Amino acid sequence: MITSYLDAISIGDKHTSRARTITETDIVSFAMFTGDWHPIHTDVEYAAADPDFGGRIAHGALVLSVALGLVTFWPPAMRAFYGVDRLRFVAPTRIGDTLHVDTEVIGISPRNAESGVVTSIFLVRNQRNEDVMAATLKTLVARDPAKLPA
Repeated sequence: MITSYLDAISIGDKHTSRARTITETDIVSFAMFTGDWHPIHTDVEYAAADPDFGGRIAHGALVLSVALGLVTFWPPAMRAFYGVDRLRFVAPTRIGDTLHVDTEVIGISPRNAESGVVTSIFLVRNQRNEDVMAATLKTLVARDPAKLPA
């Protein structure tokens, strides 16, 4: 997603990430790491009886974390994750779903002489290309040091 300096990024730039399948191990490890043992994620019988989901689903924060790990960031240009706006989990992610991320740059704002903020639509999609998470992602991106005034 951020694979070049700010000066080379344009509104409308698009990127599709690699993909990754969500496993039961992912869900259990995430529950252990975070302490979030809500039964919709970890109890087969509870989740099967749930009228909204009818089975276990991945934690929303797990989906976001996996999605951030799927997108490409070039460290010399990508300075920091700057924020996320309008985050929505629009469909459940289940064990066995294979996720990828589609991004599109919708804004570029100078911050100072060395960097700016890039705003992108951030859509996490499953193997059927259905949106499971949608957000607006902001990243702090460096300007090309070779082009900075001396």
